[in-house]
Amino acid sequence: MAKQPTVISTWPEKPDDRFKTILESQDITVLSMPVIEIHTSFFELKQNINDYQWIIFTSKNGVRFFLKKYRPSPANQIAVIGRGTASALLEAGYEPDFTGSGHSGEKFSEELQSVSGTGKNILLVLGNLAPDLLTKSLSANNQVERVNVYETKQPENFDESILNRIKSDDYDLIAVSSPSGIKNLCHLVSDKLKASLRVVSIGETTTSAALKLGIKVKATAKDQSYEGLAKTVLGMLNRTG
Repeated sequence: MAKQPTVISTWPEKPDDRFKTILESQDITVLSMPVIEIHTSFFELKQNINDYQWIIFTSKNGVRFFLKKYRPSPANQIAVIGRGTASALLEAGYEPDFTGSGHSGEKFSEELQSVSGTGKNILLVLGNLAPDLLTKSLSANNQVERVNVYETKQPENFDESILNRIKSDDYDLIAVSSPSGIKNLCHLVSDKLKASLRVVSIGETTTSAALKLGIKVKATAKDQSYEGLAKTVLGMLNRTG
C-alpha cells in the first residue's frame, strides 16, 4: 500500500463532493478517475403529473434531470432512497414524504408500502442502467410507470496516470458508487488484477454487482450516501473523522 493514504474516486467530479471534502480534512489524498459519464435522456410522462400518487427518486441524478423538465405538484407524494437523494431533493425546494434506508430496492419496496399501502399509481424515476428489481417489486401491488431520465456511459478517455497507479498497486482504496461504475472499472484492468482490487462500495446494490464480477469488496457503507462512503473509508484507514 502507499505510505500516504490515497483513495481513488470513480464518479464524475462535482463541486459539492462531500466524499472528497471529508477525506481531505483528514489528510487523505483523493484522486478522481471518473469511469462513468452522466447525460440527460429524452423522456415524456405517459400521464399528467397530477395523476401519480407517488413519485420515487433513487439517486441525486434522477432528481436533477427530472426537475429540469417536470415539477412535482401538491397531488404527489415523494419517496426517495437514501439520505443523499433526500438532500438533493431538499436543495431543489422539495421535502420527501418518505425516505427509505437505501439498503436495497426490495427492502425499500417493503418500507414504502408499509407507509403508502397498495393500489397506488407510482412514477419511478431512474437511469437507463438501473435494474428492474424495484419496478417488479412495486408492480406486484401497484400501477408503476418507469421513466429513464438520464443515461450512464463509459468515458472515451481516462486519466492514465491514475490508472497506472491502480495497475502498479500504488493506492489504498478505490471508492465506487454504482454498478455501472464497478463494471466500467473492470473493463480497464486485467482479470488477474481485478481479483486484487481494494474496493469500497457505497451500498449493497453496488457490492452485489462487484461480487458478480469477481471483485471482493473490502467494505460496504451502511449509509448509502457519499458521506456514508467517506466514513466507511475513514474506518478502513483507521481515521476517526
